[in-house]
Amino acid sequence: MRKPKALVIPFRFREGYPDDIIDHQISLATDVLSASHLDFDLTENVIHPADADQVKQKYNPNAYDFVILLIATWIEPILVMRAAGPYLHRPTLVWGFGTFMHQGERVNLGSMAGTGVVKGTLREMGVNHQMIYRLPDDPETFQQIKTRIELFARVSRAIVLLEQSRILTIGYLFGGMTLGDMDLTRLHTRFGPELVEASNYTLIQKIQTMDTSSQEYREALADINKLVVTPLGEKADRIARMTAALRQMVKENEAQALTMKCHFVLSQEFGLTPCVPLSIIGNTLVASCEADIPVLLTQMVMNYLSDGSAATYADIHEILDDRLLVAACGYAPSGLCVGNKVIAELPPANATGLGATFKDYITNKNYLKSGQVTVGRFLKEPDGEFCLHFTIGKAAGDIGRVTELGAPQYPFTEISLKAPIDQFAQHMGSHHYAIVYSDLTAELDLFCQLKGFRSLHD
Repeated sequence: MRKPKALVIPFRFREGYPDDIIDHQISLATDVLSASHLDFDLTENVIHPADADQVKQKYNPNAYDFVILLIATWIEPILVMRAAGPYLHRPTLVWGFGTFMHQGERVNLGSMAGTGVVKGTLREMGVNHQMIYRLPDDPETFQQIKTRIELFARVSRAIVLLEQSRILTIGYLFGGMTLGDMDLTRLHTRFGPELVEASNYTLIQKIQTMDTSSQEYREALADINKLVVTPLGEKADRIARMTAALRQMVKENEAQALTMKCHFVLSQEFGLTPCVPLSIIGNTLVASCEADIPVLLTQMVMNYLSDGSAATYADIHEILDDRLLVAACGYAPSGLCVGNKVIAELPPANATGLGATFKDYITNKNYLKSGQVTVGRFLKEPDGEFCLHFTIGKAAGDIGRVTELGAPQYPFTEISLKAPIDQFAQHMGSHHYAIVYSDLTAELDLFCQLKGFRSLHD
């Protein structure tokens, strides 16, 4: 995943402050940026209105993930807004300095006063922003600021990547699961992605007309042979066809995420669930099933915040004294499973119950692996806004066989939570929750702050 990129605009007052000290302090700030995991462009100093206009003409606002307003001295906020206006649609950092020792005296250059009025102006304008308020003139402060900027950079990159993303849903709105729908205008205006809907018929047609000599088909079959430890026999052909067809549709629609309505068009009428194809595709693409847009959106945010780590989702099947029993109904990226493999469970010929309801219900029954996880979901609020409910915990890995009565094994595990279990239960807003193997507490809290979402952090 690409590095975040910042535009840094240094401001200084037109008179009264020594250039050599200002230059030194700006250099200290850019040293932190140079040592951080990001790219940045440093503009010319903004001192006069003509300087502000030059910055606006020279630097493309859409080339950056965030902007840093570096307030080196006292400055009039009107000049800052003149220069920074085109960039304030991006996450914004305001950086001011305090006092320092000069010729045996503790002095300052009016930086914090300038920072305060700029920050207040941004607040009145409704610009969500963060503040850095130290001069990195010692190793400890240097590291603290570096850590904070890198966090801000990751979150800013995620926000911009969302704005540039497309979600492909094959079919939409499964049954009565209205929690999985999303107002497409709100999706775009509040999060950024576009949603493109394709029909299950398009997928089925691609599967049935797949050229088995094509590179896409051969690659799909090779991935099945590599990642699926269960012999599939003649069933491997249909699974490879579906895998290749899904990849084709993702490419054709320039999508960064994929979900699909698998029941009942595919599971009953067509006779093949996408559990195994998605468990292969989900290693390199944000994917889920049942066309649940809010959970897929949560997976995308987690993926972008964690430098591209695979994110999955799971149903919450049971709430115990201190842990959750979780599993999607047959889907889990092989890279998030024990041994990085898909273990397929094929339907028996004499299947009953759910096993008979779905004609060729081939699941990934391998367990989600053990490790630190973040579990969460964006929830829709009654006023049309959104909040994020999330917590952290530890996945147990292999917990022994568990099934939904009459169904094949799902990719189960149990997740022990750090938060009080009843608190999670009372906040719970769906059965589907996104999962990533990383602690994203700081990132998700900051993401919500910058986007203006409420955070329900258990």
